[in-house]
Parts: sequence; C-alpha cells; structure tokens
Amino acid sequence: MTTKKTLEFIWIGKENRPRLEPRILLEDSEKSYLPPSRLEVP
Repeated sequence: MTTKKTLEFIWIGKENRPRLEPRILLEDSEKSYLPPSRLEVP
C-alpha cells in the first residue's frame, strides 16, 4: 500500500496575487551578447 504525500506552500496573502501586465521586450544591440550576425532580422 503506497500513499502519496504532497507539500503545500502557505503564506499570508497567497490568494492576493497581483495581476501582471503584458510587456514587450525590445533588444538593445549595445547590451546584447549575441553575435552581430544573429541580430539581423530575416
């Protein structure tokens, strides 16, 4: 006979999660780690 144990995280305000706004990320080529050949859009 096997029993499954689960772990539940509980904290004050867990049910009051803030609504996240959708964001668009723009790449800054000066701060990018990609090689220049990868930065060109096909």
